[in-house]
Amino acid sequence: MVSALVLAMVNVAGVATASTLGPTNAQRRTTAVLEARHLLATLTLPNGSRGVARNNPSINRTLLSMGAGSIDPDQVDLTRYYVVARGEWALNWFETHLPRGGTRTGWGTGSGPGQSTSHTLTFSFATPPNLSEAQLQYSMVIGSSGELGVRVDADVLWTPRKSSYALVASGAVKIVVTMDRGLNVTSHRVTTLTVTSPATIDLIRSAINAAPVAMPGVTSCPLDVGATMTLSFWRAGASGPFATVVADPGGCGDVTVTQWRGDGTRRGVGHDSGGGTIVRLVATSLGIRGWMGAL
Repeated sequence: MVSALVLAMVNVAGVATASTLGPTNAQRRTTAVLEARHLLATLTLPNGSRGVARNNPSINRTLLSMGAGSIDPDQVDLTRYYVVARGEWALNWFETHLPRGGTRTGWGTGSGPGQSTSHTLTFSFATPPNLSEAQLQYSMVIGSSGELGVRVDADVLWTPRKSSYALVASGAVKIVVTMDRGLNVTSHRVTTLTVTSPATIDLIRSAINAAPVAMPGVTSCPLDVGATMTLSFWRAGASGPFATVVADPGGCGDVTVTQWRGDGTRRGVGHDSGGGTIVRLVATSLGIRGWMGAL
């Protein structure tokens, strides 16, 4: 899909259309829901299993707070509950049987004050296009009556659509590159270079257009020392850039693309990830050193 985006930008002289960007976010979410339902259909349950509603009194209360739930807006989580007789036997059964097409990628046990011991199993599946993660998570607790309560979460993460504002159009005759090495650099903090080679301009533009879309939701990022690279794209005879890109080589590698009209007003802003890859490519191509900043 990435190569299609770059080629489309060239073929239509830098104008992104809806068709070049792939399915809408609503369509991607629908695909994720269908995949979650498909995952639930792969379930293989031991004899004596019966499906129950969330509020069924036979469900251990510990299970209600477990599972793969997320606040990410690009995640679908469908949940089913089951009760199985002969809890110890059933627990061993789940630990030795894989759902169809799944690979076991996680397991564990846990307990807390006033809570029963819980057991978890996580299985990952190959993902169709536009989906980044597909998992089944089993959460299991043996109740006081000896039955095994089972919560199954089908957890599917979909990749948001790339914004047309996150694509840099063709036609630049120069790129002004400003490397700010961050707050901890006391000398030679900023380097500014101008790129006029058509091949290098196209290489940099293609790398930006190929950057993955920024994922919404809460994330945990590595250390960021405040280093940034700013790339301004200029057309011949223009009084200002038609696009600026700010890429962060550290942290979560945020990339912000801003498109400008000819009169200097802002057209729109797009957000990507992969800043480290972009900065490394540009710095290596231009011989910029110390681009990660200083700790």
